[in-house]
Amino acid sequence: MEAERYVLPSDESAFVGRIYDLSIVGMHFETYADASIHPDAKYVLDINERATLLTRRVESLNHVGQLLWPRESVSASALPLSAYEYCNLIQDAFLMRIVSVVDCCALLLAEVLELNIPPREVKLSRIQKLYPEHSCVSALDRLSRQQKELRTERNFRIHAGEEKHFTDDDTTFKIASFWAGHGNPMTGEDQHGRAINIDRSFRVAIGQLRVKFNEGSRMLVASLDGFYDQLNEEFEGRFKEKCRALGSYMGKTRRAQN
Repeated sequence: MEAERYVLPSDESAFVGRIYDLSIVGMHFETYADASIHPDAKYVLDINERATLLTRRVESLNHVGQLLWPRESVSASALPLSAYEYCNLIQDAFLMRIVSVVDCCALLLAEVLELNIPPREVKLSRIQKLYPEHSCVSALDRLSRQQKELRTERNFRIHAGEEKHFTDDDTTFKIASFWAGHGNPMTGEDQHGRAINIDRSFRVAIGQLRVKFNEGSRMLVASLDGFYDQLNEEFEGRFKEKCRALGSYMGKTRRAQN
């Protein structure tokens, strides 16, 4: 039975919705510099920028899903490149995008905690040294640990060029795909004595990638929910203090309305 595609949500959490709603304050200013005068407005807009980038990164995994579950069935011979390389590109895109979510989370967390660390220097390990017992850091650490296997594979693929097999005979799959793409389909048997069949190998490879995509995506979303819950609590405490601070914009507006 083929795996049904899991579609990742990007902004269903209460925290993300809260930030999006508050970010409307930006419409009251001509420039970011004008908004930055007010501590509460600046805080919200800075967090909104990072939250938007994070949700886009999560949502971008759905583009990988579209390649794995196209609207219409695609045969190996109809691909714009060899079937083997097509699977390789999908795997690269999936690993790079899903692992990078932790980096985007770290950037968002740094913004919520107001760490003022240059973006290129923001890492979970650095935040852990500053806040070793913080609930937000612990939630992000759990997500990072859950992705350890995916991150290891990403590192081997990207930095060492080592790739996991898609089938039980990747050598034949790779060579046969290459020659078929150049108009010279191979005949004969694979290493297990089966007639060479690229479409069969392609289906097996895509099936494995689909399972991996669903498992990794479900785990990611479940962990993100917990991370967002912790962020929401931290954000609300800091935001309320900024609304009460001298020079606040939203706080002043609310007091005037009351």
